[in-house]
Amino acid sequence: MSILRYIVLALIGLMILALTWMAVEVFYPRESQEQIVRIHAGDNARVISNKLEQASIITSAAGFRLVARLRKADRDLKPGVYVFGGKASLWQTVSRLWDGRSESIRITFPEGWSLYRTLKRIEQSGLMDYKSLYAAATDTALVRSLTGMKLKSLEGFLYPDTYQFPIDCGADSILGLQTAEFFRKLTQAGINPHEISDFYQKLILASIIEKEAGNDDERGIIAGVFQNRLKLGMALQSCPTVDYILEQRGIRREVLTTNDTGIPSPYNTYLNPGLPPTPICNPRIESIQAALNPAKHKYLYFFSDRQGNNVFSSSYEEHQRLQRKLGV
Repeated sequence: MSILRYIVLALIGLMILALTWMAVEVFYPRESQEQIVRIHAGDNARVISNKLEQASIITSAAGFRLVARLRKADRDLKPGVYVFGGKASLWQTVSRLWDGRSESIRITFPEGWSLYRTLKRIEQSGLMDYKSLYAAATDTALVRSLTGMKLKSLEGFLYPDTYQFPIDCGADSILGLQTAEFFRKLTQAGINPHEISDFYQKLILASIIEKEAGNDDERGIIAGVFQNRLKLGMALQSCPTVDYILEQRGIRREVLTTNDTGIPSPYNTYLNPGLPPTPICNPRIESIQAALNPAKHKYLYFFSDRQGNNVFSSSYEEHQRLQRKLGV
């Protein structure tokens, strides 16, 4: 076989690889978090492609411009408010801008997220800024309207789930959808919060259980531990309550330091007996049920085995012995 033939075959191979790569880049859907992107009148293909690349909606601004040019859409990309992300190909992204299609945005909130983290996720989506959301979430008139309770914030009431928000949704509506889901879950579980005199205290406890439980089977046991400690007037000494303080300061730790557990704050359950003043996260219904129906036992202590489970004991001596045994 001649050298010329080798060169021709190599070029054909490279061309096939290039076409395959281009097809994958253009037509294969990629996964990303949905977020709102605002395209203004006068934004050209270069400006738009850079916006989408910076938002991690597309991987290549140049690729976007090439597809737009090939489709002769580069001069006809319509301004507006768009939801990008989810599972979409480059071709579909260009099509959305060409057709001028806007829609609702889908956002997922995992269980155990605090009010702060929940509102920050909404801000990240582009739906609304954190400052406006926080002002609404701490508006006592709105809180009472949504919960029927005289409280300072909606911490604990924004139920963890996946929601579809209209892109023109206001702060009251965003928070209202999440709060309505909270009460819908309670109703499904046969719980009427207005018939439980200490429901808010149970919700606070549920938020701690949510953060402490390694698995579903432990929720009732952990609720029992905290119930036992509260009856004895012992401090709960729950690490997640300190994590809640640190989160507001932009700090995340695998293991708390002595300085952390000494932070003066009403949320620090190492320093203060009883429950913190508000929930520390938005718990799911299983944690609320556990707080309302704690398991009966004599455990007063537990610790994580770092394998996703907790180890329980009835005395401090046993607690220390088990920690030494497991090397925790």
